[in-house]
Amino acid sequence: MIYVLHGEDSFSATEALRGLLEAVGPEDVRSSNVSELEAREFSVDKLAAAAMVVPFLADRRAVVVRGLMGTAEGGQRRGGRQRQDGPQARSPAELTALLAELPPTSDVVFFEGKLSPANPFLKAVAEAGGEQARVREFAPLRRDALGAWVSERAAQKGGEIDRRTASMLAEQIGPNLWVMDSELEKLTIYCDGRPIGEDDVKALVSSTKDANVFALVDAIMERRTGAALNSMRQLLDEGAAGPYLLTMVARQARMVALAQELLARKAPPQEWPARLGTSSDFVVRKTMEQARRFPPEAVRSLYRLLLETDIALKTGTSDELALTEMLARTSALPSGARAAR
Repeated sequence: MIYVLHGEDSFSATEALRGLLEAVGPEDVRSSNVSELEAREFSVDKLAAAAMVVPFLADRRAVVVRGLMGTAEGGQRRGGRQRQDGPQARSPAELTALLAELPPTSDVVFFEGKLSPANPFLKAVAEAGGEQARVREFAPLRRDALGAWVSERAAQKGGEIDRRTASMLAEQIGPNLWVMDSELEKLTIYCDGRPIGEDDVKALVSSTKDANVFALVDAIMERRTGAALNSMRQLLDEGAAGPYLLTMVARQARMVALAQELLARKAPPQEWPARLGTSSDFVVRKTMEQARRFPPEAVRSLYRLLLETDIALKTGTSDELALTEMLARTSALPSGARAAR
């Protein structure tokens, strides 16, 4: 079988990948029957070497290919170094020719971020794989679905949470399931068998993360690299590790861009929460402050930098190195915070 797991909800995609790998067999068997290839080291020959062999003491083998399809997306500029790996790394035709010859005992899983429907690898693999191809996109959960996810996840952890409290938690944290899962773990342990209530959420899940994200964006825009590194470390300590920290910063950059649009067309304040997608007065106030202070060109440059960092993370660069490089490069952002209007 051929699987493509992609989308912004990397938590759910990771869980789906884990399920596919567990189907290979017990952990001691998986170590001999699961191979991984990163985009920067990928070639059709390497994939063939991993996939065209019989399983060892198991019924199946699995090969996970990370970030390959994403190299054909808009961030291809940074992928220039990846082209040196050989033409096979960017040839959908050669890839699909190999996939057509996969033995029935081998699964190939392409693990990606969000992909465009026009992605040449995605289209080629889906068409060539036919009934043997499974493409799953993991979009961020919307409010109602997120509340239901919170209730179900709490139950899986041995906890209990009512619908109202689940909705409150969903509103406070948002669709980042990595952070949500961490907070639910903390709440379940704290409540020790009793239902999780609103007071528990207020006590343990404060606006600290939001405040630190705002502080990080402030430091990035103002080119205070030391302060940005401190904010990043604090967020990492709070559980917003790796690519998920990048997601949090990207979300705030997007909100700042939306807020600048609201200010440009003189939208009334009562319209701001709905347009920004939040009912939190704190989030609205801080976002509008940042929108007034930072030049639009700085926000656009930050977006490009976040995209390049995202691609680096998905093509094998370590989390710490990619994030540190991102913060170091913020010194090249357009300078000067503008005065509040």
